[in-house]
Amino acid sequence: MSSLKLLIYGLVSEQAALLALFGNQSTGEQFLLFLSGHLIASTLFALLLSITFPPRFSTSKKRLFGFFFVFIVFMPAFGVAAAVLMLLYFRWYLKHGERAEFSTVLLPPFLAESADLGAGMGEGGAWSRLRTAGLPKEKRLQALMSLGTSSGLNASRFLQHATGDSDDEIRLLAFNLYARQEQKIQQAISAALNELNSADTPEQKSSVCRNLAFSYWEMVYSALAQDDLRDFFIEQALKYANQAQQSDGNDPALLVLIARIHLQKHEYEQAQQVLQAALAAGADPLKTIPYQAELAFHARDFTTVKKLLMQDASLRFRPCIGPVGQFWGAR
Repeated sequence: MSSLKLLIYGLVSEQAALLALFGNQSTGEQFLLFLSGHLIASTLFALLLSITFPPRFSTSKKRLFGFFFVFIVFMPAFGVAAAVLMLLYFRWYLKHGERAEFSTVLLPPFLAESADLGAGMGEGGAWSRLRTAGLPKEKRLQALMSLGTSSGLNASRFLQHATGDSDDEIRLLAFNLYARQEQKIQQAISAALNELNSADTPEQKSSVCRNLAFSYWEMVYSALAQDDLRDFFIEQALKYANQAQQSDGNDPALLVLIARIHLQKHEYEQAQQVLQAALAAGADPLKTIPYQAELAFHARDFTTVKKLLMQDASLRFRPCIGPVGQFWGAR
């Protein structure tokens, strides 16, 4: 049945239902005639709307039909009028193509993790071995130990995932290695705090504050602190970085760290200012590209994002940011 026929039959049925209310029949008969005509009209209009919607709703036709049927049934006359208006809108909308705000872009080329075994024992290779349950336990334990000797965000996350393994031995070892990483940084922080109390000269205090800033940041970057404790470490990293920067305002690595902390706190204006100061102090421009690109992205300056990421061709081959560089390079 064509859409035009459905529309005509629906309008006729609704009109007949409304006319039944003004007939000479008894009240009961009037109600039955109205209900029959209205249900037929509701069914026809719900069917018409569900098949008229854009193709992207093709997987939910039954839900659309049910929604419009209920809407029109409980809104006699007005529901039909609304249905006609929607039909006119979508007819005009599909005729003129999709509006710009509903356009889509291709997904970035992020690669799914493979269940195949990696060739080496880097983070990726170790994780692929660890998550393959069919491997002998000895090889999975070796992979876990390899992760335990690594540092950084990926290694910490892999260890966190391993704490949920079904094998008790692997799970307990993962807990131990994860706690050991945290304990190692905590010990460095405690030693630096003791050293700060005994420091005599401003130069010594600045050096210790610098170490403290990077140590606190390592806890955040490696995802070894969560929730409120993570916020505390961020504030401590910024506190000691600012103290160290007061004595040595031209340390580019320290300025980049402060900019990254402001980025983490969503303080984009301060991050931009400090990053410019770091570049003026001699920071490697190629190493600051990811942070500059992130600031440009938050400012919705996508042209600058692409321009920055295209400056370093090696970005697309680096872990984590590689797929980002490939995505923007293809725009």
